[in-house]
Amino acid sequence: MTDVYHSSDSPAGAYPGPAPAARRNGLAVAALVTGIASLLLLWLWFVGIPLALVAIGLGIAALRKARGGAGGRGMAISGLVLGAVTVVIAGILVVVGVSILNSDEGKDLRSCLNNAQTEQDKQDCANRFNDDINS
Repeated sequence: MTDVYHSSDSPAGAYPGPAPAARRNGLAVAALVTGIASLLLLWLWFVGIPLALVAIGLGIAALRKARGGAGGRGMAISGLVLGAVTVVIAGILVVVGVSILNSDEGKDLRSCLNNAQTEQDKQDCANRFNDDINS
């Protein structure tokens, strides 16, 4: 009877050695971590957007390294996609913000804030702006 772990040319009780360890791709891990962090920290635009750009760069470098035999292709793609999604969301938010500020309500807000003398006047401007936007 043959045993899966014993070959006919190996002594009894000998088992094959462990499978060789896959090469690690630290760039892929870094791309994934920075991609996740960029999406989570997008509300801090001065942190989220640079992290997204770093994630994209690391993802591209990790994919090149994975093509050479290192593992981590999935993590590299995930980091690259998360970085790209963060950049797209940031772009949408910028477009929406600029369009709101260039609207009539936004122009009224800027004019009101320029003429405001006290903090209470500025707060009143903000309240009026919110009322205009919500109605």
